[in-house]
Amino acid sequence: MTYLAAAYNAKNTVDLNHVTNPAARAQLNHMHSMAVNLKLDHCIRRPEGDYECTFDHQFPSSDRTRGPDPGRAVFLVGPAATPGWYMTVYESCN
Repeated sequence: MTYLAAAYNAKNTVDLNHVTNPAARAQLNHMHSMAVNLKLDHCIRRPEGDYECTFDHQFPSSDRTRGPDPGRAVFLVGPAATPGWYMTVYESCN
């Protein structure tokens, strides 16, 4: 998921395609106006066999309504058809 964060921060669509499904990718693209500098905090394995991953992020400098505290984004990550993992579900972002 550090690969996902690096691709997101670079706005690298090709690399994001490797670690997201289409729905998750669309939601990530929508986040760019609200969240910058995405960083993986941790992932927790769920009984279902996937992971819940939490990322910290900053708010754009143009958003003066937010304080200095980082935001958090939570995604579900599931196994890909080929070796690796996909962000599959956007759970929340604040």
